[in-house]
Amino acid sequence: MSELRTAPVNLLSVISGELLLRVANFAVAVLIGRIYGPAALGVFAAIIAVVTVAERLADNGLEMAGIAEASMDSSSIAHVASALYANKSVLSVLALVVLAGIGWLAKLPRIEWTVAGILTLRAFLYSYSRLHAGLLKALNKMNLIARCQAVHFLVLVTGVLVASTRKWGLVSLLLSLLVAQFIEYILSLRYLRKSGIRARPVPLQYCWKQLTRSTPVGVVYSISNLALRGDVLVLSILVPAGVLGTFAAANMGLVLMYVVAWLFGGVLLSDMARLSTNSPALAGFFSKCVRRILLTTIPAALVAALIAPWAVRAVFGKNLAAAALPATVMASAIPFLFLNAAYLSRAIACNALQVFLTIVGIATAFSLALNFILGSWYGPTGVACSIVIREAGMALAFFLHARMNAPPMQTESPLGAGAEITGLMDT
Repeated sequence: MSELRTAPVNLLSVISGELLLRVANFAVAVLIGRIYGPAALGVFAAIIAVVTVAERLADNGLEMAGIAEASMDSSSIAHVASALYANKSVLSVLALVVLAGIGWLAKLPRIEWTVAGILTLRAFLYSYSRLHAGLLKALNKMNLIARCQAVHFLVLVTGVLVASTRKWGLVSLLLSLLVAQFIEYILSLRYLRKSGIRARPVPLQYCWKQLTRSTPVGVVYSISNLALRGDVLVLSILVPAGVLGTFAAANMGLVLMYVVAWLFGGVLLSDMARLSTNSPALAGFFSKCVRRILLTTIPAALVAALIAPWAVRAVFGKNLAAAALPATVMASAIPFLFLNAAYLSRAIACNALQVFLTIVGIATAFSLALNFILGSWYGPTGVACSIVIREAGMALAFFLHARMNAPPMQTESPLGAGAEITGLMDT
């Protein structure tokens, strides 16, 4: 299958730039932990958690749904993109208002207002950049994504190096991150315009239909993000900022794996959307993907668990050495992250999000409760165990459902209003 042969190449093009950025962002977290201390890292992680949850809610699945919709008919991509931008902008403004209200109710100190404001603007610029990347994926121009992210990486690394050598304050460091993200946004927007995608007037009715089609995807992603960020949010209630910083240090590597898994799912989605009307081809493609995921990620997880204690001490120093055990525990969740991302992409392509949403919703509710229990008893290590239980439980539930339910063949667009598929296709 040509899709299966090109998927690794496309994935490499997408994740190469993203991995560079994640390495740079990881360096930022290390810098904050080493120079400003575990408490500052804990505050940084808590703000990121709240802002990211709000940003994913504002996205409402538009990014992923847009990839699938545009991949089915590239001739209408400018029309689709204009509606995506309109919907995303309205929802983003609403989210910013809500975040401002949360900050006011929490009575944030002036310095935390400043930090939160910078991180919020950066998160939403990143969200728009991801939307641009999704449209470039639909156009099969994934090499352009890597170019934008490479420039972002260079600017970001420059800011980190200058901040560390000249001993900048935390606000100055974060402003350099905001500038780097803005540059990526401008570059990716320029590539879209060069590809012929320009703003067009779209009927309000079309925007509304697009929004309703993307909402199931958005709910799934918002719940998944809540599960990921909820680990930090729950622990922030239970422990001091310094202990939260220890967990954040351990969690950095796993967050990177989540990002790679979601990017992997986005690449698979483009190919699965094209195969969605051919049930045998899609089933064969997905089966081979699962085998390759397991053959790759299980050894990677074992290696990660073995080197985690050494890596945490070498990177974060003695002040955050307690993060070694939680990091080792979290490494065992890596294979499940990629399996769950693959199942999500298949569900989107087959318009089969109902069951996926049920499983993820139950797992998230269970995980948040388990976070309170294990976090109260064992602190960061307890929450790390909760993460592994959640991801493994979801992967098992998806597999069992797929084995027991073989839905009928898709006959319409994966995001069409008349699609009637209600379950995941048998592997």
